[in-house]
Amino acid sequence: MFKKVSIIALIVFLATPSAMLLRAQSPAAISLTDRVMTASQIYQVISTFFPGLAQQQFDATYKQYLGTILQTEDRREFDLASMALVAELHDGHSWFYDRWLDETSGQPIGFMAYPLQGKWTIVRTQLSSVQPGDVIISLNNRPIEEFFEHNRRFVSASSDRDAGVSFFDTPAIFPETFTLTLADGRTLTIDRKNDKKTPPPPAITEGRWLVENSIAYIKVPTFHGIQTQAQALNYLDKFHDAKTVILDVRGNPGTGLPAALQRALMGRPYQSWSESTTEHGGALLRNYAPGYPGHITTTFTDNVINSRESAYAGRLILLTDRVCSCACEDFVMPFKYSRRATLVGETTAGTFSMTRHVDYDNGMILNISAVRHTFPDGSQFEGVGITPDVAVPLTADDLRSHRDPVLQKALELARLP
Repeated sequence: MFKKVSIIALIVFLATPSAMLLRAQSPAAISLTDRVMTASQIYQVISTFFPGLAQQQFDATYKQYLGTILQTEDRREFDLASMALVAELHDGHSWFYDRWLDETSGQPIGFMAYPLQGKWTIVRTQLSSVQPGDVIISLNNRPIEEFFEHNRRFVSASSDRDAGVSFFDTPAIFPETFTLTLADGRTLTIDRKNDKKTPPPPAITEGRWLVENSIAYIKVPTFHGIQTQAQALNYLDKFHDAKTVILDVRGNPGTGLPAALQRALMGRPYQSWSESTTEHGGALLRNYAPGYPGHITTTFTDNVINSRESAYAGRLILLTDRVCSCACEDFVMPFKYSRRATLVGETTAGTFSMTRHVDYDNGMILNISAVRHTFPDGSQFEGVGITPDVAVPLTADDLRSHRDPVLQKALELARLP
């Protein structure tokens, strides 16, 4: 279960002795043998594991890809072509990356931006030169939407909206130094290598009373590891007698298993996802028919999960946004379909899968979805996401003014009888 939301894990890796050895052995050229071998392995993994693959269409795309990579030994060009090939699957959990590319071209941009009401808006920043709510007009004098459309092909995403969220988190497709023009008329230079960046805030669960002994608030920034869930469970014990708990999973990229907190909040039986996966036939199928199919699709549905009797029984409101993905959506979905909680905010990312993850000896990485999830009623999830019960859009003005209309709406709902 890996979504390429960021390259933090790769940066940690690059600080290790193994990465230092890799740097010494990783020239900017890649031999024809290595190109053919890696391309063949990419083809085999995708054809074997990706659910619902349109094989003829993929073969045609792969043929064009071969025409590109066989013509150049430039490793960056190989990497970009491979990123574009896998991005053609239109799946946020299917991606290609290269640790060498991360080292040479992966310096972070220093802020996150995506379209809000059609305006590319900075929503988070580590730079003093830009602030949340700043609107980007152009990059190197090229309209930002045009720059996005030109480079969208390198971004693995389940929808165009998901691609917008991941775009500025794919630094290898950006120039090392570039000029931004903002809607307020300012022009500034971004130097990815040399800009001073403040460290991101620690991923710590927050909890507090919004209305003493009545309405509690808990924010869970990630499901990576067990610590943030353990902190949330401690807050839940503290707030167990609250009339309403507002649980905020906005900005949560998942990256873990949310079951412990989910069980502590559910309080009723619920249906899980419908799951389908592609499996290649073996000896058993050959015993039935020598000309057995190349693969079969197995689907699991109607899985009902019982809840804990000691779960929190009060009113529950979940705050969601487009960054909530992967395990975060796995957490949210049962609350939506069991009607255990009211969802407030934005539709979630719409990408969740178990994956086939491959680390190659040359430092390249391939991650391919192996399971297709649909909602319990059979409707499409991937590329669609989980819609809120009460939609509350976020605007650039909200960010500039430090307003939180999503939390304000949740507080209004919590105060209802």
